Amino acid sequence: MLYLAYPAKKLPETTMNLWFGLLKECEYQEVKRRLDDHIKQHKYIPSVSQIYVSPETETMVLDMLGEWEKEGVERLEHIERWNGHKKPWER
Repeated sequence: MLYLAYPAKKLPETTMNLWFGLLKECEYQEVKRRLDDHIKQHKYIPSVSQIYVSPETETMVLDMLGEWEKEGVERLEHIERWNGHKKPWER
């Protein structure tokens, strides 16, 4: 796509390999969308940082769920200490 959009600028194979290594962890459709937008708006070839999309990892969601679970347990323990109520699953 880069060769077609920017025929005057030929990237060396080493540069393309570097780009591939950096972009392979990204979501293809998001990188393609950014590249399409760049081609429409700029007459110069983009840098990797202009089309790179940080991959969202499942671990971030799992980490958040773990934090919420920990907070929930702490809240229930706090309520139990102050009110003397049993946890819902202990009733």
